[in-house]
Amino acid sequence: MNIKPKTAVLAILALSTVGLATAKAPEIDPARIDSMVAEVLRQADQHPNQTAKPDGQAIRKDVVTRLQTLEVLKNEAIKAGLDKNAEVQNQFKNVEAEFYANQYAAYLERQTAVDDAELRRFYDQQTRIIKLQQVSFASADEVRAAQELLLKGLSFEELMKRYPNPEQEFDGFISPQQLPPQLATAFADMNRGDVTHEPIQMENRFYLFKLSAVERNPNAEPFELVRNQIAQAVKRQKVENQIERILKENGINP
Repeated sequence: MNIKPKTAVLAILALSTVGLATAKAPEIDPARIDSMVAEVLRQADQHPNQTAKPDGQAIRKDVVTRLQTLEVLKNEAIKAGLDKNAEVQNQFKNVEAEFYANQYAAYLERQTAVDDAELRRFYDQQTRIIKLQQVSFASADEVRAAQELLLKGLSFEELMKRYPNPEQEFDGFISPQQLPPQLATAFADMNRGDVTHEPIQMENRFYLFKLSAVERNPNAEPFELVRNQIAQAVKRQKVENQIERILKENGINP
């Protein structure tokens, strides 16, 4: 009996479909499904601007299919002996280490508490803008001599006139976050009118800075509108500090 090519292809597809239909997909522990669904929903919550509300049933169905797919392919990998392959095992150990490290960081964040004073302080730091005055010197001896003049009563403005440079003409406000980390750190605890205690060296020159004005960024959102984001940022900062301490205690200097 002759079968047209198109008809043969359809017949093969039909048989394949029947074969797939009779195969039983692996059973997945409901707790694993719940865990992955919760993770998907958590990630969706991190994008509050999306207009479509997550479809719980559709997400659960997709999660089940994904976990079943992973389980089938994992079993095939084991049948192929990949669990005995040294390079595969090395990669698995690396992925496992990274997974537990991320889980520990998330655990620390859940355990970290922040109070309103911390949030307010962080908000003030993030929303403040500053105006700087500066004087630069060619050598360490010059800057030490200039500091002596300040101690004797010379004003910073007079010092600027003695050591003029073109950058002194800039008189605008800037956010500390726009500055190099070295400068941002130096100005973090300074108040209006303060002068840097120690010279700051940049590109073979030495600088003294005065914080001449401090204001709040007029475009900053009100504290209450960003309180939750600030809380997360403060928690992450505290966790990063804690992890850095743990690493140093174990001989690692990040």
